[in-house]
Amino acid sequence: MVIRQATRQDCNQIAPLMYQAIHEIAYTLTASTNTTEVLERLAMWVERPQNRLSYENIWVADVESDVAGMILSYRGDEAEALDRPIQEWLKTQGSDGKLDVETNGNVQYIDSIAVAESFGGRGIGTKLIEHVCLVAEERGVPDVTLNVDQENPAAHRLYTRLGFRKEKEINISGARFDYMKKEIAPTPFSV
Repeated sequence: MVIRQATRQDCNQIAPLMYQAIHEIAYTLTASTNTTEVLERLAMWVERPQNRLSYENIWVADVESDVAGMILSYRGDEAEALDRPIQEWLKTQGSDGKLDVETNGNVQYIDSIAVAESFGGRGIGTKLIEHVCLVAEERGVPDVTLNVDQENPAAHRLYTRLGFRKEKEINISGARFDYMKKEIAPTPFSV
């Protein structure tokens, strides 16, 4: 297994994993509840640069050219700018274009993570999270944050085991989430 930066060509393998990870939030981001349309629109956003869901913000676990897992992560202080193209597009689809604020500030935010069911139980999710923690360290970002659905205790246990601690509760697309943070020790080479 290799963890690598996603490419545009990965979009059709990433979209179903992203949908698996974000469920109802995908309906908000795609202005659709039709599964086929949601997957097509998620793939469209993954393929495009300079937006929240872009391949530029995704790392994949590659197992013999199969995307076994994905993690979507970006800096919190870039979230508003990354949401703007999606918000503008949503307005063209008849939506109000409003997206819930999920993060902000000088953090490396994990937006979503998923591992394909056929690759489950191999530690791929843990390796993807550890990779993003290394990215944060290399970028000199002091914290990695994420939101976990309060109705997903297994994920909450995993994140706690990996050193994340609950900071607060927030609403995203009508559901309650725990906003969790892990402090990253800066390296002497951080820029």
